[in-house]
Amino acid sequence: MLAREMSDSPIAASAPFSLGDGPDACLLLHGFTGAPSEVRPLGERLARAGMRVVAPLLPGHGTSAAQLREVTREDLLAAARTALTALSGARKIYLAGLSAGALLSIELAAQTRTRRGDPMISALALLAPAARFTGTTWLFANAIGRVPLLGNRAIYLGKGARDTKGPEKIEAVSPEIRSDGSLTKVPFGWGRELRLLAAEATSLAPRVRVPTLILQGGRDRTASPAGARLLASKLGTRDLELRFFPESGHVLPIDHDGPAVCDAVADFFAQH
Repeated sequence: MLAREMSDSPIAASAPFSLGDGPDACLLLHGFTGAPSEVRPLGERLARAGMRVVAPLLPGHGTSAAQLREVTREDLLAAARTALTALSGARKIYLAGLSAGALLSIELAAQTRTRRGDPMISALALLAPAARFTGTTWLFANAIGRVPLLGNRAIYLGKGARDTKGPEKIEAVSPEIRSDGSLTKVPFGWGRELRLLAAEATSLAPRVRVPTLILQGGRDRTASPAGARLLASKLGTRDLELRFFPESGHVLPIDHDGPAVCDAVADFFAQH
């Protein structure tokens, strides 16, 4: 298996990665304030199955909340589209996203039939899709996200502990970033961006016609299970699977049921 880091980063966990060298390719998209490390177990599983896997670092991520404040949801989508287009030429192309990465994946899958030059997607995996929120994330997106910015001031909110029920404790290594490359703070203005990203992805879901697997943790304190069920009812594909992992939280690939989650995605893609 070929494994290489794609760029330098102050923390290795936040670096993008590329794994494998098979004829089929998969784009992995991490979540909001997250990093490629949170989807790396899935990338390694797909690479062992003979697939080439690419996981970019989304704009504004991997360094500080101040950097994230400078980008919008459109910037994230544009970067994801560029990464997907770069996979053109593969025999088959698959797409998997975690949380907000799942929302970006829905938008990409919905638009590949309408944008010239976009590669076709063979199947889609949505992990803990953030179509509906719960807990403090609901307050952030639906309450704070509706408060007008006060002169676009640099206001940041603490993220709290990572939403994972797995055995590994993810600790902050600086005031800005954790050991897994995820951010410890979030810009005030991203409440609105996150809310609108969820709304846009949900509205585009009926345009998604490719086989889709939705995976949801039963102890998710970030993305509500209602969002997974909502997407299952709205997606335009007839080839759809919805699975719940009762013991896991939000960051599924590195959580309690991580190996089973990764196997589920690999098996689903192998069938398509």
